Amino acid sequence: MAVIIGLLAGLGFIFIGTQYLTANMKQVVGPGFQRIVARATGHPLRASLVGIVAGATIQSTNAVTFIVIGLVSAGAATVRSAMPIVTWSYAGATLRLLLASFDLDLAILTGIAVIGLAFLVGYDRDARYRNLIAAMLGLFLLLYGVQMTVQSSTALRESETLRAVLAFADSFYFWGFIAGTALASVVQGQTVSVIAVALAAAGVLAIDQTFLIVVGANLGSGIMTVAQGANLKGTARQLNLYQLVLKLIGTVILLPLLTFEHYTGVPLVRALITGVTSDAALQVTAMHWLFQIVSAVTASAMNGPLFALVERWSPPTAEESLSKPLYINSLVEGQSVTAVTLAEQEQRRLVRRLPHFLDRARNNPGPTPDDDDTITNAVNASPADLRKAGDELARDIDTFLKRALQNPGTQAEQDALMGLWNSNQSLHGLHAALGAMGKNLLDLGKVPELAETAASLSEATHAMLTSVIAELESFDRHSITTIRALTGERSDVLRKMRQDLLSRAPDLNAEQRQQLWSTMDHLEQTAWLLRRLTLNLADGPLGATVRREALAGA
Repeated sequence: MAVIIGLLAGLGFIFIGTQYLTANMKQVVGPGFQRIVARATGHPLRASLVGIVAGATIQSTNAVTFIVIGLVSAGAATVRSAMPIVTWSYAGATLRLLLASFDLDLAILTGIAVIGLAFLVGYDRDARYRNLIAAMLGLFLLLYGVQMTVQSSTALRESETLRAVLAFADSFYFWGFIAGTALASVVQGQTVSVIAVALAAAGVLAIDQTFLIVVGANLGSGIMTVAQGANLKGTARQLNLYQLVLKLIGTVILLPLLTFEHYTGVPLVRALITGVTSDAALQVTAMHWLFQIVSAVTASAMNGPLFALVERWSPPTAEESLSKPLYINSLVEGQSVTAVTLAEQEQRRLVRRLPHFLDRARNNPGPTPDDDDTITNAVNASPADLRKAGDELARDIDTFLKRALQNPGTQAEQDALMGLWNSNQSLHGLHAALGAMGKNLLDLGKVPELAETAASLSEATHAMLTSVIAELESFDRHSITTIRALTGERSDVLRKMRQDLLSRAPDLNAEQRQQLWSTMDHLEQTAWLLRRLTLNLADGPLGATVRREALAGA
């Protein structure tokens, strides 16, 4: 009984230490580390080195992956440029396993003593050192757990029951692979490898089976990562799936080699590792490290096809497609004429989408044959998704225009850029007004007494938007007059509509009235912002000659 309790206690220290180490190292590295990761993307060699350092520092490849996923989601990196960081983080994370392979009794006790003194003098309460102390405590607890597991497992070697179980298991070569995969699907993969190190050092498991446990643990960690990221979508999920692909690559290469070596006796992987070291614990660590290197080197050579594969498995969502710029990029910020043209094209994408805020309220009319891909993505998207995607793209345009304005250019070019920047502020307002209006109209359409009014407001707003957009597409000297008429004052009409509605449906509750009044206010706000937007565009890059003629005839 004492042996079993000692073994379970050792495993408990391993689990607790792993959690303390990885959770607190994420806090230690902080935002500064994220900036380093962001700068490394786009440079394969630098990204690979940062991946190794990230894995060695945080000691959690899942944490590294989710840091990178956050950067990708924020638009600070692309999946393709970030893949080397994830690929090579596994090689760095092997450091924990290497430390667990050595007999470090004195170092462990010394470390715990130092941590105890840090607690005594209050460093654990200091925000500057709190997470680092907790992380180091986690490391020493993990290493102590390994030593305790080794000591407790040594006594099991004499157990006749264990011998009988292992003898039966040896009749089925792949049991270690299956056990490693199953365990790592619920427990961190490298933690399973740490346990394998302890059992190998105690002489409980044969080296063949510990190697298979390591391979299975790596595959299981990929499965667990995908399960943990089940709520991710689009490009955010691509790196999550890429981890599984990495593990499949290592498994597909090493499992057949180990199997062939076992049944034929031809010296391959096992012979290579046992030839390097005779220490069982270091052999397990070497196997784990070899798995990471084989996966990383193979994946680096197949970066393009692998990216295409994960992109096919998890293509960008419609919202992501709507929020990504098509025209603007940092390469043309210093070219004022080009910057004006591209920023205008990007804004036109946002303007053409505005009527689609009302699609669901208008019973999903669907795309037209002339709609481009970005408009097709906007059709039937929820008002909330359209607003979120539109605001994100408008923020990117804001940033682009601010940087372009910092570069020298003619006065006309600077004025055009300022006009586009002012238009962008109107677009932010239009997204807010139409997003709220689209949601309100959907809710009002479900109330029988208000369904007809909601439909009228939807059609009127849609007609105004599409007519103004048509004028912008064929802008000439008459367009300003037409747009002013289309976006004119509606207060009297809406006031009469409210009065008629109150007389026809006097039993409306306060919430329904408030929602209806708010919708009408959003309609007036939309008309005002649309008029302001189009005037800004007319003052911008629509053409000096047409602008003068249009304003003169207005």
